[in-house]
Amino acid sequence: MNITRKLFLQNLVLFFFFQSWIGFSQQNEDLAELLVHIEKSAEYDAIKVERIDSLYHQLVSQRAGALQNRFDLNRSLFFEYRIFKQDSAFKYGIQSKNLAQKLGDKRLIAETTLDLANVCVSAGAFSEALAYLNGTDLVNIPEDIRFSLYGLLGRCYSDMADYSTITYFSNLYRKKAKEYHQKSLELATPDTWDYIMLRGYLNYKYGKLQKALEDLIPSLDMRQDLRSQAVVNSVLGDIYVQLGDREKAIKYLSQSSIADIKSSAKENLSMIQLAEFLFQKGDVKLASVFIKKANEDAEAYGAQQRKIRVGAILPLIEEQIINQVEKQRERLSQQNIMLSVLLAILLMLAIVTYIQLRRLKLARRALLVAHKDLQVKNERIVEVNETINNKNGELNRVNDLLLEANKIKEEYIGFFFTQDADIFEKFKEFKTRIDHNLKSNNLEGIKYLSKAYDLKKEKKKLLQSFDEAFIKLFPDFINEFNSLLKEEEQIEIKKGQLLNKELRIFALIRLGIKHNEIIAQVLGYSVNSIYAYKTKIRNKSFLDKKDFDQMLLEKTRLKF
Repeated sequence: MNITRKLFLQNLVLFFFFQSWIGFSQQNEDLAELLVHIEKSAEYDAIKVERIDSLYHQLVSQRAGALQNRFDLNRSLFFEYRIFKQDSAFKYGIQSKNLAQKLGDKRLIAETTLDLANVCVSAGAFSEALAYLNGTDLVNIPEDIRFSLYGLLGRCYSDMADYSTITYFSNLYRKKAKEYHQKSLELATPDTWDYIMLRGYLNYKYGKLQKALEDLIPSLDMRQDLRSQAVVNSVLGDIYVQLGDREKAIKYLSQSSIADIKSSAKENLSMIQLAEFLFQKGDVKLASVFIKKANEDAEAYGAQQRKIRVGAILPLIEEQIINQVEKQRERLSQQNIMLSVLLAILLMLAIVTYIQLRRLKLARRALLVAHKDLQVKNERIVEVNETINNKNGELNRVNDLLLEANKIKEEYIGFFFTQDADIFEKFKEFKTRIDHNLKSNNLEGIKYLSKAYDLKKEKKKLLQSFDEAFIKLFPDFINEFNSLLKEEEQIEIKKGQLLNKELRIFALIRLGIKHNEIIAQVLGYSVNSIYAYKTKIRNKSFLDKKDFDQMLLEKTRLKF
């Protein structure tokens, strides 16, 4: 019965896990990342086991080797197992201590003794840990080892206080933990990671949360190894839990858990803290996933105090999951009843609909005949409308052309009269001066007047006036004209120019003057030159030559 219930709960956890995964990756990136790493935890553990196997084979090959080599390999295996599996860690810790004693190295003996005490604290064997720690010679060990010793004593008494059920002993243990932590802080080198981390931890432990944050947050950048990151993030996460900052609590506890998973740390706390926090906030689905992982790690490592903490919350989560399933069953039952009623109603509606459809079928036949008749008439109306629309389009195009032509005529009639008046005044002045010189028989004056009147200059002025009038009508002519040419062949106007020879030819074409003879006469070029210029420009276009003039008319727009 218990096995069946356990399998049922595991299936429920998996079901809720995948439901949480679908929706939650968008809500919280930190939790989504943690879920990914939980899935990959077996891969990280495999890498860990591979390192351990390699060290073990080296150790086997060194059984008859030098004591120092054997000590180093045993100590390396201890550190690999330290947060991975406590019984194996203890085994290699014992062997390391025995080898240290054979080496006669007091420092190594002290360090390996602390190693064994450390494992005992992690496993919840507090009396055994105190036996190792209190048996250490405080006088003859180096200061840095005393720092670790006091820190470990503080941790041991702190954990004892947390798991003691008797208030008297809890208070006593907390007092001792504070004393030993303070001694450890006094031995630490200021401004080092150990000092800043320990100071921040003490402020956190004794309620000075803001001061703790001032030390712990910068300490994250001082050490990048996974174990240090896991420890600091775990403390930061618990601080923000106490401060009620959900987002930051999840962020730091998730990062701590990820660091633990990557380093295959089975002796961990942050996953339990995260599960407890999420459960309190009502997120039972994710809490169940994380507490399940924490329980697996506690079982794998053999940490009794972690099993106790997991055991306190796991039944509550399972109870919540079962309650939710029962509620879902009740809702499904109600929904089934409602569905049955709806099916009966739908069956009745189907019968009524069938009868109505039979009636509608007869009416539809009559309507179909009328519809076909209307369809024929509608098609005729559509044809008439299309004809009208086409005629309207043609009328609009004609009107546009008429408007354009009127505008051009209006502009160029004014241009003609202006130029004519100017030429008349010049001719009048010229005639008057000739008559005056003839009367006075002044041939030299007549020669001077003949030379002074520069026909080329007058022609240039006339063309300049033409350019100004044309650009006034077609202000974007140059850009629109260039849009018909290849990019590398586009025309650039020199400073002070409005139009050049080629542009002036096509300006006349745009005005409706298409014959080369007339264009040559207006501009003062030969017919062959006009033809050559036109051919040259058309060759620069990406359009077909025969379509160029038509596209010129369509692309260049008159300004009204």
